[in-house]
Amino acid sequence: MAGNEPIYRRRLENVENLYAIFTEFNGGQYSPINELLYLITYSLFKYSPFGFHLASLMLHAANALLVFVCIKRLLEISKRFETEHKHWVAFLSALIFAIHPMNVESVAWISASKVLVYSFFYLLATLSFLTYLKNLKLQYYLLTLFLFACSFGGKEQAISFPLWMLLIYWLVGNSFKNKKLWFAVAPFLLLSVAFGVITFYANGGMGLLQKVNYPLWQRIVYACYSFTEYLLKLAFPFKLSYIYPFPSVVGEPLPQWILLYPLLLTILLFIAWKQLVTNKLLIFCLMFFGVHIAFTLQVISLSRYVVTADRYVYMASIGTCLLIAYYAVRFIKEWKGYWKTGLSLAFAAYLLYFGVYTNIRSRVWHDSDSLKKEIRELLKERNDYELRIKN
Repeated sequence: MAGNEPIYRRRLENVENLYAIFTEFNGGQYSPINELLYLITYSLFKYSPFGFHLASLMLHAANALLVFVCIKRLLEISKRFETEHKHWVAFLSALIFAIHPMNVESVAWISASKVLVYSFFYLLATLSFLTYLKNLKLQYYLLTLFLFACSFGGKEQAISFPLWMLLIYWLVGNSFKNKKLWFAVAPFLLLSVAFGVITFYANGGMGLLQKVNYPLWQRIVYACYSFTEYLLKLAFPFKLSYIYPFPSVVGEPLPQWILLYPLLLTILLFIAWKQLVTNKLLIFCLMFFGVHIAFTLQVISLSRYVVTADRYVYMASIGTCLLIAYYAVRFIKEWKGYWKTGLSLAFAAYLLYFGVYTNIRSRVWHDSDSLKKEIRELLKERNDYELRIKN
């Protein structure tokens, strides 16, 4: 027995570790599936950075592949719009997603692996749900529920999945008056409420409400700012950073320039209204983006000291990737002669810019020194930054 005691203790410690992973909060979040990823990676590579970066890179590659498969199936079953060259649209959507500079943070920063884990199971749940819609077999419905729960175990952003289900139902031509539709979505909505309660307590319970420092109207302005900035930087990535602090300190007036964002967003929606009414694909892509970014727009204040973050847009970026890919394929196929050649070269240069900028961003994330070097000037300019973090 004495010789077996160390083995027994190790097994006991492993059980205790697993119990702690699934019952304790870590850093204000509940992410047991991500913690399991760390445990598995540590078991294989110990503290070698290579193992953790390899795991993140493999997850991102798997997510890009799932983006291709999911978009292809969505385009095939869509009854709201017709799309030619579905394979090309799906492939380019996945390619843009894979090389987009805004996704570097989620892949290069090990602490952001929660985003990769939740997205992986979220996309698997999407694929399972699409299979269920095709054959209506109970096992795929139950599998979707399980994968949804696993996705939340990666990161709380997964609670948007019931809204995504409703968007898929709309895409395939279902009416929201259909009771069977709501019966199918109801268990996911109930789980989302339960997951929301878990997230609430992980962030500090009632203490979270006491930290709601910005008034509601200011948070709405910040939401308009974040929504617009995310869209612009997804289409034309520029001035990406490790951190985007709030432009104003709590209790101070908002900068005048940021007050223009609600007006700017309203004007853009007004200009694009005709397209929004008639172009179902545009509606779908914007709704996809909105559904998957809504919970990070600061309308509901969370314990975060940044107004935006590249990692928050990882899943939401799929909507803009699809939109870019669709119009690129459409125009390249429709235009003739020199216009077609010119557009093809311009799009190739656009993708090359993404690839080069992604390489630059990955070098910035090489280590703490290279990362802090980028924001050193920002910290000098914003002498209120440390004060806001403490508060």
